[in-house]
Amino acid sequence: MSAASLTPVIPLSGLRGGAAPPRRREAPERVLTTGPRGTEHPALGQGGALRGVQLVEPLRMPGPGLRPAPAVPEEAPGLLRVSSYNVMDGGQDRWLAQLDVLAAQDLDILGLQEAKHWDRDDRRRLFETAEALGMQAQLALSRSHGCHVAFLYRWPRVQCLGWRPDISDGKFHHTVARAKLKVDGVDLTALLGHLSPMCPCIRLSETGFLTEYGNELALLILDANSGGIGDPEPDDWDRVPAHLHSRHRIMLPDGTYGGCDRRAMDALLRAGFVDPPRQLGMTPPRTAGHWGRGSEPWDRRSDYVLLSRRLAPGLRSHYVLDTAETRKLGDHLPVIVSVDITARHPDPEDGAA
Repeated sequence: MSAASLTPVIPLSGLRGGAAPPRRREAPERVLTTGPRGTEHPALGQGGALRGVQLVEPLRMPGPGLRPAPAVPEEAPGLLRVSSYNVMDGGQDRWLAQLDVLAAQDLDILGLQEAKHWDRDDRRRLFETAEALGMQAQLALSRSHGCHVAFLYRWPRVQCLGWRPDISDGKFHHTVARAKLKVDGVDLTALLGHLSPMCPCIRLSETGFLTEYGNELALLILDANSGGIGDPEPDDWDRVPAHLHSRHRIMLPDGTYGGCDRRAMDALLRAGFVDPPRQLGMTPPRTAGHWGRGSEPWDRRSDYVLLSRRLAPGLRSHYVLDTAETRKLGDHLPVIVSVDITARHPDPEDGAA
């Protein structure tokens, strides 16, 4: 189906008792990176309020302190809001509350991991999600555990001109999908993936399908199952069950374990992708570790929206929805990045903007 033949999705009036939120066209009053409780934040209102709740204090990690992101003009028509969110086992009975959170964010592009069972009943939950958010949707099936990924985009501003549900041809533990988009007339590639939870070596091999996009105009929406470069180690590895150490730690030549194995993330950054909170001089907030019923109880990052080097100049903000409400909705927290696609680097091959 061509992009021109797509029709906008009309929200289900009976699903949650209301229409999708109106589109935001005005620029935020001020743009600051995520800060301590009470810090003002882009498009969130005064005093750091996020739809009636305050931002919580971010995960304490070593690195540079907080600083403002570049100012956004009064009108920022090129501002694109992109989110990554692992909904945990398909959302289950938390799904409607998750929709409420996501509907309030006015997203242009949304990547969901662990969309379990969303392929059932003619993909009913996928399309109900799309209608509730006023977006279009694609689904890519996982090879393992039914952890499918769902890609949603705001038509007609974001047009999907091509969709490949597995660019690895079955070589990912889960899958990695690619969408060829046109946003405000700009061609953009969006990659949506879920790296292996089982082994750092597998995660490193999976990045080989992603690194080639580091110098394109590309977004990488990812549950990496890995912390970022410079993120802290657990305070005490003994708190993590021994049988799970192989998922996170690098094995040394003598057979003992070292620290966290972050080679997959290192490969992505060396290929040209940019880690938004680090680029903004922030202390990166956690995206996992809060779930009290989990077996890996340390604050850490797992979820990312990475920008290619050509897209990085447009980075405006990065934040994690870490509130009392979102902490009840699953073992991951939503990540949202705002990027001005009009501020991108030109194509190095032809000099075009």
